[in-house]
Amino acid sequence: MRTFDNEWILQGFKEHPSFFTKRMFGGLAVYLFGRQMMILVEPTKTGRWKWHGVLICTEHAHHAALIEEFPQLAPHNVLKKWLYIDSRDLDFEQTMERVTKAIARDDARFGIHPQPRKQGRRSESRLRKSKEVTSRSGRPSDLLG
Repeated sequence: MRTFDNEWILQGFKEHPSFFTKRMFGGLAVYLFGRQMMILVEPTKTGRWKWHGVLICTEHAHHAALIEEFPQLAPHNVLKKWLYIDSRDLDFEQTMERVTKAIARDDARFGIHPQPRKQGRRSESRLRKSKEVTSRSGRPSDLLG
């Protein structure tokens, strides 16, 4: 499995029972307390993007307060809903240490609740057809035969 340069950031979370990671957008999404907290990003092999740093998942309402406390964070130039810090920033390590401590304390300004997965078109089509058959026959058992 691929590792990311900045996985050291996750050390403070690894023992927490709600901690897990998941691949997302070519990066590594980090979850804690049931919320997506950040995504470690690095340049993709395809060249789709050249970001190297950390996307901080947060709501727009928290941007100003977080930027005031962590001035190295800024709205990402593409994913404007989240804050970003480039790993080349001179204060990257110090900032991320402070950010991870705040996240580990369950600071409510950090994190977004993942959206439930949408059903694929095939699943929706099958569900619609099964409802049609059920409504015509009036009995779900007719679907079995």
